Amino acid sequence: MTVNDSPILALHLGPRRDDSSSWLMLERFQKGVLAGGGQIKVLSVADHVIEGCRGCGVCYQTGLCVIEDDMTVFYEAVEAASRIVVVTPVYFYGPPALGKAMIDRLQVFWSRIYKLGERRTFEAPPQGFVMAVGATKGQDLFTPIKLCAKYMFDSIGFPRKFPFKGYRRVETPKDWSPEWLAEVEGYGRDFAKGTLSQSLGLDEG
Repeated sequence: MTVNDSPILALHLGPRRDDSSSWLMLERFQKGVLAGGGQIKVLSVADHVIEGCRGCGVCYQTGLCVIEDDMTVFYEAVEAASRIVVVTPVYFYGPPALGKAMIDRLQVFWSRIYKLGERRTFEAPPQGFVMAVGATKGQDLFTPIKLCAKYMFDSIGFPRKFPFKGYRRVETPKDWSPEWLAEVEGYGRDFAKGTLSQSLGLDEG
């Protein structure tokens, strides 16, 4: 299997779908992926019950989480994925609480790699991509998102460098310009074809 053939896992970190600028961004990205001949699986934290990490440390010894909730769906999807796109709105210069809870719970993968020495293997070189949308225009609006994503990807065995795209001053779906939405759709096509890093480059996080 080549990277162009591997299905894409889309992780939506926003707490809702209705009247959501980030969900609209994901819909257009998904449209682009399908137009580019790719496959995509979408998981949104808005559709699941996810408890925050308790910091109990059990996963350090077992590589498993003791909390029984909907994270099992995310664990299985991340385990199977070699390409992941993270789509998130910006809340107080970071990901929303539900999205951050999901990311924190990916600690089980970090434990397996860095505590238990279980290096992941992939059928195709893993690649991540992050898209974020925020209502304000601050220079550092996306910096915390990039850093969070950098170490999230590292914890699941993905490269720390990844393409990133952020959109400022988009608070509601009506704030999206047709040009920007067309651009997002193009990123979906490029990611499906494995050429996104050529058009966007790689971010250091």
